[in-house]
Amino acid sequence: MQNLLIAIRRVITKRPPEGGPPIFFMLLWLVYILFPISALGDRPAEEQWVGYPVIIVFIVSYIAGHLSKRWRIWAVIIHLLVITYFSWRYNENFIYMGFFTASLIGMLPNLRQIGIALSCELLLFGVQVWHYENMNHLEALLELLPAMVAVLLVPFVMFIGRRSKLLRTQLELANDEISRLSKQEERQRISRELHDTLGHTLTMITLKSELAEKLIVHDPDRAKQEIRDVQLTSRAALKQVRELVSGMNTVTLQDELSNAKRILAAAFITLNVQGDPASAQLSPLIDNILGMCLREAVTNVVKHSEARHCVIEWAMTPDQYRLAIRDNGIGCDTVEKGPAHNGIRGMQERLNLVDGRLDVQSVKGTGTCLNIMVPRVRSKKGE
Repeated sequence: MQNLLIAIRRVITKRPPEGGPPIFFMLLWLVYILFPISALGDRPAEEQWVGYPVIIVFIVSYIAGHLSKRWRIWAVIIHLLVITYFSWRYNENFIYMGFFTASLIGMLPNLRQIGIALSCELLLFGVQVWHYENMNHLEALLELLPAMVAVLLVPFVMFIGRRSKLLRTQLELANDEISRLSKQEERQRISRELHDTLGHTLTMITLKSELAEKLIVHDPDRAKQEIRDVQLTSRAALKQVRELVSGMNTVTLQDELSNAKRILAAAFITLNVQGDPASAQLSPLIDNILGMCLREAVTNVVKHSEARHCVIEWAMTPDQYRLAIRDNGIGCDTVEKGPAHNGIRGMQERLNLVDGRLDVQSVKGTGTCLNIMVPRVRSKKGE
């Protein structure tokens, strides 16, 4: 039963190709097809035998047009023919069926097809005006003028909305590319600085330690001096590393926790934070890695989980730090490939730098839990 509900949820929330509202709204609008069906019910039986199959064709083409980009223009043509037949054969109120057609026109892929479809609609309206003028029913038709105008405007509103969404998507991709290039440039800068500042120092440590090894038997005093030089050089190297790290734009766990609250709230996902990372005195490296892991985990929750609730739990033991991120979303297959799993792999690669571990617990339909464990190393004062 639970799998069936999940399948139904995916179907009704699925969006048509090339954009557009979810299928749920498409099916919801079909409620209004009851009005032409009811109007046909008052007609003679011979007219019903023709009218009901035509309405079925209308409904099928409506659904096919939303689900398939290839059939969309043909669905519009079928709709216009059906509306022309009903409004010509019965009465002008069947023009209201044009709202179904307007949603399809608004989803057409380019302005050329939209222009052709709207031209056909204008032709349809013109024919109806001529027809009802000859039948002295022009006043009844003019009462439908606001509906005609709305049917013509809806496609433009939908097209502008789709274009705005496309531009926002392109802007996000451009920002992501800028971010990626910035990160790449930062990595190259760090690589150059590590090579330039530490390469010579580490080479010197290696040479002096080899010399001390050779002198330890024949000249112990000289060997001790070389060892002292190695200690001084290693301290200088450690200072250089600290200066390099302090010059980086580091991410902190506390900052990312604040960002997570804003991002999840914007996605209408409730957040429950358990524990306070501010009470821990984290080293800059561990703080940075945990912050990056939290950022990636929250991004996965927003983009892929379809969750409505998220829990971030922080805990410390004498031996390790533990950060857990749980959601009640659709879950995932841990062996499946995709953007979310690339992020999980990136988290594990970061945690490997500090001997950390990532445990992913997820079953489709029951949510996901990420457990991040990092060993807690306490150094002596002054070291």
